[in-house]
Amino acid sequence: MAGGREFKVSTRKQEVVAAALPLQEHWLPLSNLDLLLPPVDVGVFFCYKNHCSPSVAASRVGVLKKGLAQALVTYYAFSGEVVANSVGEPEILCNNRGVDFTEAFADVELKELNLHNPDESIEGKLVPNKKHGILAVQVDIRLLFPLTSTF
Repeated sequence: MAGGREFKVSTRKQEVVAAALPLQEHWLPLSNLDLLLPPVDVGVFFCYKNHCSPSVAASRVGVLKKGLAQALVTYYAFSGEVVANSVGEPEILCNNRGVDFTEAFADVELKELNLHNPDESIEGKLVPNKKHGILAVQVDIRLLFPLTSTF
């Protein structure tokens, strides 16, 4: 709900962004704390001012994808996936699977969102549901809506 009304988010494009350089596949074990605590997905919602045309905003998405690909070279674990090892414990398979990257349009203005109850207003719409891998990114581009990245 956004200010008492439902809003829609339409997907423009979905792709997988992998690290800019090839990486050697290997396994990273989880820490004891990671193994003790239940898995938790954390959604982060960033907003940036958008004082430009949709075509310029779309070119900024390309810059975000390129930057993400370069960052994944250093933070390669984020481009992997959690899988069970031979004894059934979860581990990170660093295989450069990539990060799910979605471009979307929301038919709502930022001021209309109910940020006091984000589970009701933005969860699953502006903060993507992670389907595969460790990280999912969604960028919403709209002239009246600021450029938004969610991790």
